[in-house]
Amino acid sequence: MPMRSAPRWALDRPVRLAAVAAATVAAAVALGMCSADPNPHAGADAKPTPAPTAPSSTPSTAPAPAPAPADVDTADPAAVAAAFVGAWAAGRSLSDPTDPDEWAGWYATAGQYCADRCAATLASVDPARVPATRVTGDARVTYDRADRHEVAVPTDTGEVSVRLVRDGATDPWRVESWEQGAQAEPGR
Repeated sequence: MPMRSAPRWALDRPVRLAAVAAATVAAAVALGMCSADPNPHAGADAKPTPAPTAPSSTPSTAPAPAPAPADVDTADPAAVAAAFVGAWAAGRSLSDPTDPDEWAGWYATAGQYCADRCAATLASVDPARVPATRVTGDARVTYDRADRHEVAVPTDTGEVSVRLVRDGATDPWRVESWEQGAQAEPGR
């Protein structure tokens, strides 16, 4: 009996075709479940954007964020949160957010304030979908602990809650996550 190619074998009978199609769909669903965000409540922008809106040449792993600029006091969590939200909101002003160069510049600017988790989340954000366009007032600390702060940053579309972390008392504050509209409860 001669050997048949795999595509010809699969298409030879309708039952085989249905079985191959079902196996393909099951594999796609399983792979999609494995790649889902383990913390979907990390922030309003933590949800990955659909593939068509993301730049096609965006690397699958986020580049390491640059250190925060010297003009931002990284020892002040409110200053870091305000600088991050300002850079994040600047995504709306890109002339073409799907342009890989513009996206990379926006990512590098906002990402310089991020801890690893935030940088990975930021890499999935479509800058054109950022709701805010600018910071409109002073940031205020809503939760204060030695290694974790939450800061409310007012924008033209409401407050953004920014969670900041640091490893030690002399380390710089880094953004861990952000969420549009939600605020920490005082004394939490």
